[in-house]
Amino acid sequence: MLIGILKILPLIPCTFYQCATSESHTPLTEEINQMKSLEEQAEYFLEQGLNYEKGDGVTIDYVKARALYEKAASLGSIQALHNLGSLHNWGMGVEQDRATALSLWEKAALAGNMYSSFNMANAYLTGNGRTKSEGKALDYYLASYEQGYKPAICHYGKIMSARKPANVIRIVELMEDMALSGDGLCTQAISWLLYENFEQHNDPERLMYWSKFGVDTENPEATFVHALIYDFGEKGIEADAEKAKQYYLKAAALGRDNAFANLGFMYEVGKFGNNDPITAKYYYEKAIDADEVWGYNNLATFYREGIGKEIDYHKALELYRQAAGKGNSYAYRNLALMYSLGNGVDVDAYEAETLYKKSISLGYNQSKLDLAKLYLDKDLPLYNRSLALDYLYESVKDGVNLALETLAEQFKEEERKWFVASEGAAQLAFELAEVYSEADNEIEACNWYLVAFERRHDESYLNLLDCVRDNNLANSPFKTNLEVAEKWAEYQGWDADSLIGELYYYGISVAKNKLKAASFFERAHQLSNDSIAQFKLGVMYIDGDGVAKDEALGRQYLEFSSQQNVSAAFRELANVYREGKGVPIDLSKAYQYAKKAAEFVDDAGSAYLYAEMLLNGEGGQKDILLAVDWFDRAIQLGHYKAQCTLGNVLDSFHQNQEYKIRAAQLLEHC
Repeated sequence: MLIGILKILPLIPCTFYQCATSESHTPLTEEINQMKSLEEQAEYFLEQGLNYEKGDGVTIDYVKARALYEKAASLGSIQALHNLGSLHNWGMGVEQDRATALSLWEKAALAGNMYSSFNMANAYLTGNGRTKSEGKALDYYLASYEQGYKPAICHYGKIMSARKPANVIRIVELMEDMALSGDGLCTQAISWLLYENFEQHNDPERLMYWSKFGVDTENPEATFVHALIYDFGEKGIEADAEKAKQYYLKAAALGRDNAFANLGFMYEVGKFGNNDPITAKYYYEKAIDADEVWGYNNLATFYREGIGKEIDYHKALELYRQAAGKGNSYAYRNLALMYSLGNGVDVDAYEAETLYKKSISLGYNQSKLDLAKLYLDKDLPLYNRSLALDYLYESVKDGVNLALETLAEQFKEEERKWFVASEGAAQLAFELAEVYSEADNEIEACNWYLVAFERRHDESYLNLLDCVRDNNLANSPFKTNLEVAEKWAEYQGWDADSLIGELYYYGISVAKNKLKAASFFERAHQLSNDSIAQFKLGVMYIDGDGVAKDEALGRQYLEFSSQQNVSAAFRELANVYREGKGVPIDLSKAYQYAKKAAEFVDDAGSAYLYAEMLLNGEGGQKDILLAVDWFDRAIQLGHYKAQCTLGNVLDSFHQNQEYKIRAAQLLEHC
């Protein structure tokens, strides 16, 4: 796709004598001599080139246009570089040469030309003249948008809508203006991003607004999304089969593939009451009439499973092959199942393997699990446990349903030992333990928690404590759960007494006993000057929590901890002097401690405390703007009160409309 030529960009100078000739359609010498800058000269040649390219006041002459663009480019016109690229791309006034066109566009794009950036994005997206790369296409689309070509963001959004980006709302916000101005690609991308990533934003109103906007503007993709919302009722909106049907039919009328097929499936599974295979078949056939690939696949399954009381493997195979011929990954998987099971054909493990691999290459991860099972079947000539494990690992990584359970079945005692000795992922061992735990097989779960523990998986530590306490670990290397804590402290380089004190303080895998916790904390303080134990003792003595209240002693422990730069200790000392706990109130000291605590930037409570003191002018000069920044930081760190407080603060800035808008947003959700 080529974009019109509209913009002059910064210039790279050259001398007039290097650049000027008399080939333009107007006498140049006198006019050019009057030009004071190289930029004016470049602009002149660019405009003359445009005249010859477009036939504006002269006969179209691409050769002259090219010569003039070359002059302008030599004078530094980046737009002329772009235009030359277009001439080479289409073979206008020069032999068609895609490679030269891309080289010129690449230079222009790097120099800031938004249209060249857009063309480079298209080249990488399609693989036309460049090695196909979605990542580079995304970079160029975003660059084009930032350079000023607004439609580029819609192409960026379309690619991202097929992914799981971490910043969905930000991407949506970038596209909203273009969508509202009528760009259907942006409307489509917004609808899919909000639908597929709902768990990230949890905003049904926003999703409904944009999908309904797509319906109203007759956008087939957004209309299809609107139908999906009512079909499955899983995005904060109650399912409504009749509305889903209405929007599927509209999407089909707008040409959206598989709308009829989805409607047929609704009838097949009984979303309008009872299962209705007759109407399901009717819509599958309508989908096929519209050449919807899912119509072929779904009707094939209809015949394979005898949903309409008629098993017909011959028809199923024929329809699956038609769907597969259109690139449907599910159809390849379904064909593979028929060959692996011998449905209407002789069992053929080799053909099944080929078909599963094709399905995988088209992006259907479920086929990885199916292929693993094929390799695990000892009755088939392809039995290969090593290959099966490779595909099972990939299936687990991809989150395929039942992949973990299938993988867990493959391991015995000796293989757990191999797993520990290998570079097997600690996370995978932990997930296998969770599978067995959910199946109430605590013995096997604990065996895998031990593996994860020995691989230093953080969460496994707490589980292993309970395993040892409850004697659920066969051949345990630990006599008591406190030995587990000692080993974990050794792994992490922590003080074991301090860690055991935490167990007694919170009652983790032992009976809660704060007096015993204090004794372990005191031991950690005495033997290793442990900063966390000092902090815990400080809080306990100040509050009288499990020990006799002694604010002076508590303050002393907090000071020990603060000397080792424990941010929470600074925060607690700020509270001590702010509230006068065992000392006269000293807001100046409280302010200094709060500032130190907040500047560690890792503690929500400290950020909030410092913001509050800045807002009130406690111990220092009142600074509302700085307080706003720190309330924002507290929000980022997850402080539950900061959102409401900041909303109320911003709401008081009546003269600032931006603050008022932000305040309303914060208070709405606080």
